[in-house]
Amino acid sequence: MASIKDILNFAVAHKIFTRKELITNLKDKDQIGSPGIFSEQLNRLLKSGQLIRVERGVYKLPDEDCRDFSIVCSEDIKRINQQIKIQFPFVDYCLWSTATIMPYMHHIPNLNLLFIDVEREVSESVFNLLNTDSSLRVFLMPDQTDFDRYINGSDAIIIRPLISESPLQLVEGINTPTIEKVLVDIVGDVEFSFLQGSEINYVYTTIFERHNVNKNKLLRYATRRGRKEEVEKLINANKL
Repeated sequence: MASIKDILNFAVAHKIFTRKELITNLKDKDQIGSPGIFSEQLNRLLKSGQLIRVERGVYKLPDEDCRDFSIVCSEDIKRINQQIKIQFPFVDYCLWSTATIMPYMHHIPNLNLLFIDVEREVSESVFNLLNTDSSLRVFLMPDQTDFDRYINGSDAIIIRPLISESPLQLVEGINTPTIEKVLVDIVGDVEFSFLQGSEINYVYTTIFERHNVNKNKLLRYATRRGRKEEVEKLINANKL
């Protein structure tokens, strides 16, 4: 079955290509697998900005200056941002989702979690706001037991405390995490317990290959989260 890495490797070799050319190449290598999974992987690459649609059925890699990481803000993220912005205009928060890391994974789980990292003092107020006005279930700072019992495998909104001095960036006027925050958060947060062993090594390696990562910023935030040793082990083990 074709992985996201197989698709990106083809893109690197061909620069601009059609969907038909990609499918033919993967079939020749016996990598095409399920058409539904293939389409899902291609769509994730488009949503994450790893690929660009030139026209219908024609794709290319983004320009080299797109090595700087930024999150593609979904309609759900835009809607929730507007709600929080109106009700809590002076609160610090950021929005992102598990879709952020899907393009960098080898084995992609069926998981759709939207994160609201917000100042702890108003987290319950944000929970109350969204819990009455969302089609998704909303959870406030779940622990591992809560996650395993009520969330794992389900779509959900998760409200979490925003760590002071978290590295953030504005995307389309919305506060989102930088790649350094993502790399630290996925090491140890209960919501990313599916990233075990070789998978997290794969994610780290792929992100470092595709994006500019500020190691000083990464390690500063890792230190604030008490995860500097774990992050350094991943960097050293993968020679990043």
